[in-house]
Order: sequence, then C-alpha cells, then structure tokens
Amino acid sequence: MAPPDRGEGDPLEGARAILAGGLIWSAYEPFIDLKSGQVMGYEALARFTRPDGVAVSPGTLFALLHTDPALLFEVELAVKRHQLAHAPDHGELFVNLDPDSWAGGEDEEGGNPLIELLGSVTRPLVVEVIENLDVSDAIMSRGMIAAARAKGLRIALDDVGAANSLLSLEALDEADVLKFDRTLLRALGRPRRRAVVQALARMARETGGRSILEGVETVADLLLAQELGVDWVQGWFFEEQIIRSPRPAIVPPAVAGR
Repeated sequence: MAPPDRGEGDPLEGARAILAGGLIWSAYEPFIDLKSGQVMGYEALARFTRPDGVAVSPGTLFALLHTDPALLFEVELAVKRHQLAHAPDHGELFVNLDPDSWAGGEDEEGGNPLIELLGSVTRPLVVEVIENLDVSDAIMSRGMIAAARAKGLRIALDDVGAANSLLSLEALDEADVLKFDRTLLRALGRPRRRAVVQALARMARETGGRSILEGVETVADLLLAQELGVDWVQGWFFEEQIIRSPRPAIVPPAVAGR
C-alpha cells in the first residue's frame, strides 16, 4: 500500500484530501466461535484510498495523523461513522479507538463526540483499546475506558502479549474481552508462555468474559487455538467471510483545458 499523497509544503495535505473526499471504507473481519464454527461478530478495520485510487496503508496514515491531534480526531470520527453505517447487521461489532483520538475530541465540559457516537449504538458493541508501555498513554487509555464504561460500552483489551504492551491487573479488571496478539502464535513453543495464555483464557471465561486469538492463518493455528482454550479466533484463515463496505467512488481529475 502507498503512503498518502503529500503536498509540497504540508505532509498532512494527503490526509486532508482523503477526509475531504470521504475516501474511507471498511473491512469487517469475522470472529469465529471455536465450538460451533459460527460467525459471532466482526472487527471493523479502517481502510483508505488516495484521490488517485491507490490504497493507503492505515498504519502509515494514522502515524502521520498523530502529529495533528485535531485532524486525527476528525478522521477517526469520520471512520467510526462509516463503520457503524456499513457494519453487518448480525453479531457483535468491535471497533478500535485510539486514546489520542479520544483525547483530541474532549471538550471543556468533558463531552466527547466519539464516545457519544459509540454510546448511541443500540447493537452489541465492543471498544478495543491497547495498553502499551508508555505510561502517559496507559493513563489516557484508562480515562477513555472510564468514559466508555459510563456510556455502557464493553471493553476489549487488544494486542495482549505483544512486545510493546503490558498487562496490568487494572486492565484485566476492566476488560470484558482479551484479544491475544498474533505474534504469540510463533512464541507458544515456550511452556511458560503457553501456560500464561491458557490461564488468562480460563480466567476470562470463568469471570464472564471471553478470549480471542488473532492471526489464525492455518489449520495448525486453529488446532493450537483449541489447545489454548480461547473462545473465538480471527485471521486470514477466514478471508472468504470478510465483509467489505463499498469503496468510495474516485472522481478523475479534470483534464487541463476543458
């Protein structure tokens, strides 16, 4: 995927063009119940297209947007509106929410359009958050979780086990869902690592929550998920069941002289 187009003097010009043109769409990756094999819900994943029709890397775009909190918030709000409008009408819907995006939308009275939007949804909705190694980000995440809880939203702790994440007891207490990072699949040959994942999956189930293993791509991954005792799985093994929203129409640039 290409980076967003950049203006000569403004590295964010491409991001503004994507927002202004509504060049946003979504992929909805399914969650599969290991016992029944049924689709139980979807994770909404943001996708972007440049004005010339070239797909943009979401990671690259969001990294760039973090240099402009106000623009980051505007893009996140547009993404969430799109994801909610085009989501599959069955199962639970998981949406990612960046603490910086949330903080960028806070007003002086403590209101936040992102939380208001998500809190207005009547379908089963889960907000995915990441608790990483940056203390200030972790504190901000907890503030966001509290705001989401006040609106009755459920919380998934994303990327559990990733190298840049931590797992505090406070985070475990808040999480309704534990999502194990895909990188764990390649590290579960270590007995202690496997035992920790199994214990956390069991804890989630025994306390009324659930666990999800990301990154399942092969039959071997699926069998390993069963051994770990997780409830749901997601990944490219289920690519045929991914649902995509309509891609934005690309308007060709005007031909000079016409």
